[in-house]
Amino acid sequence: MGNLLSGIEGYTDLLLPSIQNADDRENAFRILEGVSRMNGILKDLRHYQEALELRTHIIDAAGILQKLMPLLADSEASRLRIDSTIRTGMHVKADERLVRQALLSVLRNAFEAGAGEQDAVTMRADCVDQGQTLRVRIQSIHPIQDEEVRRRLFEPFFTTKAANLGLGLTMARRIFQAHGGDITLSSSPEEMTTEFSCLLPRHA
Repeated sequence: MGNLLSGIEGYTDLLLPSIQNADDRENAFRILEGVSRMNGILKDLRHYQEALELRTHIIDAAGILQKLMPLLADSEASRLRIDSTIRTGMHVKADERLVRQALLSVLRNAFEAGAGEQDAVTMRADCVDQGQTLRVRIQSIHPIQDEEVRRRLFEPFFTTKAANLGLGLTMARRIFQAHGGDITLSSSPEEMTTEFSCLLPRHA
């Protein structure tokens, strides 16, 4: 499948400079866009099928949040509000790359919930369980109205977005659970918010 998509992409790239008709050029760009989306889906599927291999290190918990900001698009960073009571010196034993990937998946889910809007997304970090657990809460002001969506949100391949494979939150939960933590969801029309709580055990 990957080779076929590469062939379509290469052939379309080759033809594009010689296409003069505006409608034909538009169709060619749509083909390239579709190929790019399919390649993204294949990448997600490969990643989902692979066994998680954690390369853990003892890392500063506050640093995880700081290193997220450069990975966000400007439009996302301008909407993010960070409120952290985590001080330097609190450590977790984690695969930093995978934890960042999981947090980015949850953040992008929150940004997409208000796509086209400028509503802020809040990320709050603190300690719970008498200081034994790092908790990162990601909150948007868009409640999930549908009870079935709330119940199935972490299921593989369940999605409400046409261009989404439905693996982002599944993989995020899988990553946190592999570290001995979890992700929980709190959302209801009455609360007028959606909040994901990402939990990691503290390293003493």
